[in-house]
Amino acid sequence: MSENELRRERGVLAAEPPPGWAAVREAAGSPAEDRPPEGTRTLMAFCGAEAVARLGMGVRSGFAGAPGVTGFVGWYEAADGEAGAELLRQAAADLFGSGAERVVGPLNGSTWARYRLALSREVGIGDGAPFLSEPVNPPKYAEHFEAAGYRPHLEYESRIVRDPRPDPGLIPAAARLADRGVGIGGIDMQRYEEEIRSIHDLSLLAFARNPYYTPIGFAEFSAMYTAIRPLVDPALIRLARDAEGRLLGYVFAYSDPLARGRRIVLKTLASHPAARGLGLGALLTDAVHRVAAERGQPVIHALMHLANLSENISRRSESAHFRSYRLYAAERP
Repeated sequence: MSENELRRERGVLAAEPPPGWAAVREAAGSPAEDRPPEGTRTLMAFCGAEAVARLGMGVRSGFAGAPGVTGFVGWYEAADGEAGAELLRQAAADLFGSGAERVVGPLNGSTWARYRLALSREVGIGDGAPFLSEPVNPPKYAEHFEAAGYRPHLEYESRIVRDPRPDPGLIPAAARLADRGVGIGGIDMQRYEEEIRSIHDLSLLAFARNPYYTPIGFAEFSAMYTAIRPLVDPALIRLARDAEGRLLGYVFAYSDPLARGRRIVLKTLASHPAARGLGLGALLTDAVHRVAAERGQPVIHALMHLANLSENISRRSESAHFRSYRLYAAERP
């Protein structure tokens, strides 16, 4: 597509997305998405009257590990790669003009929302099919970002334990924690909101150093967990508490509805900073593996940053690579 065929339109998202916003996603073959909040700056590309690429963007301070102002591009879809790359270049220029020190993407405003690109999907059959909460996008989107001058920034992966089993090597760690008065139990569904409040409070501490993390309030956090309550299986949510009942760690897993419940997704593993190094994360993971072993189901360890402790725990479990993901960044010229 030549430059004179391409028309760009800037906007600010109102109550309804601009004309053609959803059509780009459908033309690109991407699944349903989370919608940008009202007020998000938008950029769209048209070839004639047809929308062929689109994105949302913004700037914010306070991302963990990213001093100063960071620009982000998200909600990216493109039916035409050249048009998509042109939009990504223009978005970076606009955001640098708004004071950004760097531009990262795809990131839908926050790491609590969809972010990262899923890379090649050669294993998209059988138990390699996408799982609930996994980023799903056409594989060529990575080429769009790189053509626009963005470079690989952070790497992530999911791994799969095809034959989960209890780990006898964790018996000493379990004994040490028991001596400290730490016990692991299930979530109390009769006190669901109170349990979620404790999980929220711990999450703010556990994830505070994760790249590009920003805290969210309890109301927003609670809404997320209320929406997924139908998926909650108390056997797959394990909470570790000390002798005074304070939450020290948790694991959140669920039977994947996209696989008709034939596999388990371990989505979140968190421990209090003061409790790290005690083997708590490995024991919580092992608790999920024990349930999976009883059910004869594989476990996916989902969306781990390659430098995260959960990656080490996963590899201890004889896991195999499932899929890779990447966050891109463009630096100020």
